Amino acid sequence: MAPGAPVSAAGLRLKGVFKTYDTAGGPLKALAPVDLKIAPGEFVTLVGESGCGKSTLLRLLAGLEKPTGGEMELDGKILSGTDLSRGMVFQEPRLFPWMTTEQNVAFGCASGTAAEEAAQTVRRHLELVGLSGFEKAYPYQLSGGMQQRAAIARALVARPRVLLLDEPFGALDALTRVRMQQEILRIWRAEKMTMLLVTHDIDEALSLGDRVLVMGPRPGAIRQTLPVKLSRPRDRNGAAFAKLRQKIQAEFF
Repeated sequence: MAPGAPVSAAGLRLKGVFKTYDTAGGPLKALAPVDLKIAPGEFVTLVGESGCGKSTLLRLLAGLEKPTGGEMELDGKILSGTDLSRGMVFQEPRLFPWMTTEQNVAFGCASGTAAEEAAQTVRRHLELVGLSGFEKAYPYQLSGGMQQRAAIARALVARPRVLLLDEPFGALDALTRVRMQQEILRIWRAEKMTMLLVTHDIDEALSLGDRVLVMGPRPGAIRQTLPVKLSRPRDRNGAAFAKLRQKIQAEFF
C-alpha cells in the first residue's frame, strides 16, 4: 500500500468470547462470554471500573492473549495471534528512550518496508499527529502528550485496519487529556479506520464514541450498549449529554 493511501476499515465480531486465568487459588474468571459486533469505520468506546476486564478484552482482540473460549473475527475471518491488521496504543507511551521520535515511529513499520517508503510513511504520520519538527527529539525531551502522540503514530505506520486504544490518555493531565481526545477524533476522521477505546472516564467515552459499551465488574460482561446520536464536537455541559451520562452512571451508582 502506498504511503497515504486510504486504509480499508475492518469490522470486528466476537462470539461468546471469554477468558479464565489459572491461579494458585483456582480458576479466575476475568471475562464473561461477550458477543459484540463493530462495524467498519465505527468508533466504539468501552467504559467500566478498574479491573472489570476492559483491558483483557482489548488484549484478546490485539492477539496478545488467547481467549479461553469463543471466536473473534475480522471481516468474517477468524483472528488468531497478532498481525498488522490491528494496532494498539497503551496507557503508557512505551517509547524506547535511546531512540529519537522518528526512530520510535519507524519501529512500527512493517518488516521489509523499503527505506524510502518507511521514511515517507514516518514523515506523514508525524505530521498527522502534530510532531513535525520533533523528529530528532528523544522521549525525555517530549511532554507526556507528545510522547503519546508518538506512540499513536507508531501504531498507525503499519496501516492497521483497526486501532485498539487501552486508556491512552489516563496518565495525562486534564487539559492535555481533552486536547488528545480532540486529536484522536481528528486522526479517526483522517484515517477512516475502526477504533475501539477503553476508558474508565464516562465523559471521555461519550465524547468520542459512536456507541458506548458499559462493562460490569469481573467477570466482565457488557451490561449496556448506548448509541450516542450527538453531533461532534459534543457539548459536555448540554442537556442531551448529561442525560446520557446519567444513564451510564446509573449502572455504577
